[in-house]
Amino acid sequence: MGDFLNLGSSIESGSHYVQKNLTDVVPQSGSYYEITACFLAGTLISTASGDVRVEDVREGDLLNTWSDASGAPVARKVVWAGKSHAAVRPLPHEDEAGYPVRVLKDAIAPAVPAQDMLVTAEHCLYLDGGFVPVRMLVNGRSIFYDRSILSYDYYHIETESHAIIMADGVLTESYLDTGDRHSFRQIAGAARIGGRGFQWETDAAAPLKTDRAFVEPIYRRIEARAIDGDVPMHAVEPILTQDADLHLVTESGQIIRESRQVDGYTAFRIPSGVRSVRIVSRTSRPSDVMGVFVDDRRSLGVAIGEIKLFDSGKPYVLTSHLTETELSGWQCRDAEGARWTDGNALLSFEGHETGAFAQLAVQVLAGGPYRLADVAGANEVQSA
Repeated sequence: MGDFLNLGSSIESGSHYVQKNLTDVVPQSGSYYEITACFLAGTLISTASGDVRVEDVREGDLLNTWSDASGAPVARKVVWAGKSHAAVRPLPHEDEAGYPVRVLKDAIAPAVPAQDMLVTAEHCLYLDGGFVPVRMLVNGRSIFYDRSILSYDYYHIETESHAIIMADGVLTESYLDTGDRHSFRQIAGAARIGGRGFQWETDAAAPLKTDRAFVEPIYRRIEARAIDGDVPMHAVEPILTQDADLHLVTESGQIIRESRQVDGYTAFRIPSGVRSVRIVSRTSRPSDVMGVFVDDRRSLGVAIGEIKLFDSGKPYVLTSHLTETELSGWQCRDAEGARWTDGNALLSFEGHETGAFAQLAVQVLAGGPYRLADVAGANEVQSA
C-alpha cells in the first residue's frame, strides 16, 4: 500500500475518464449534462477591431488568430457563436461538479492573463506548442476552481477552421465542433443544423497535450511563479490516509472485516452459504492525489492480484476479475495479473457455495493514498 502501482498505461483514447472532445460530463439525477470547453462572460477576445467581450462576439466578426506563439496574427472570420447555461452540482470533485476555473491576472507571465480569466475546466490554453486543458494546471493559488460561482452562462466561438485565438491576453482555442453543438443556443445569425464532426487528432490547430511528461513542467513553472509571488492558497489541502478500509460485503449485506494480513494477502473468514461478495474500500483518483497533471480521473480502490478461496482446507483460485471484461465494480485491466477495483467490486465464487470453514485470501498489490474528506459540493441546483 502506498504509491499507485504502475500497471501500465492508464490513459486510453475514448475512455470514460478522458474527454477527448473536451467536454465536462457532469452526472445529474441519474443522467448527464455537458459543460463544453468554454469562456464565461466578460472574457476579452482579441479581434481585428480590438478586444471584445465574448458575449458580444457575433457571426461575421474577424478574430485575430495565430499559427503559433510567435508571428503576426491573421484575421479569421467567426462562423458561429454559441451560448449555454450551467449550474454547479454538489459532487465531490470540483472538475465534475462544474465549477469554473479562475486563472488570476499574471498567473502565467506578466499580463498573461491581462485580467482574471474564467473558463470551464476542459477549456484549453495554448502553452509550449500544445493545447492543455486548464483543469490540469489548477494549483489552488493562481489557478483554482471558483467555488463562489454556482450558476453561470458560458460561451464559445467558432472560426472558419479551428484556431489559436487570444482571450484576456492568453493564447487559447476557438471552438472545435466534435459533435457537442447541441449544448449551445446560437446567439445570432442563421441557424446551423447538426454538427460538423471534427476530430482533435486531424482538425485541431495544435495538438491536444494531456500526457504528464508534457504538462507537469508547465504546471510546476506556473506553480513556482505563484509561490514566488506569495499568491495565497484558495483551496484547502486534502487530508490523506493510506488506510483503504478494505472489507467484504455479502449478498445479504453482512460486513466482513479482515482476519489477518500475511505476505501481501488480506484474509477474510467467509460464512457458510455465501456465493459472492463485494470487495469494498475507499477510493481515490490519481489526478487528485498524484497531481492534476496526471490525466487519470478514474476512481480507484485497490489493485488486486491473485484471489484464493479456501473451503475445508481445499484451495480454489478465482480468476473472474482477471478474465471477464465487463465485471461490476472493476476498472479496465492495466497489466497482466492485476486489476483495480472501483471501491465496490463484485467477486463471484464461481458456482462454489462456501462451507463452515471457508476463508478468502486477496492479494492487494497497491492502493491509496485516499482523501479522508472530499470537497463538499454546493447547494444542489438543476442545469438549465
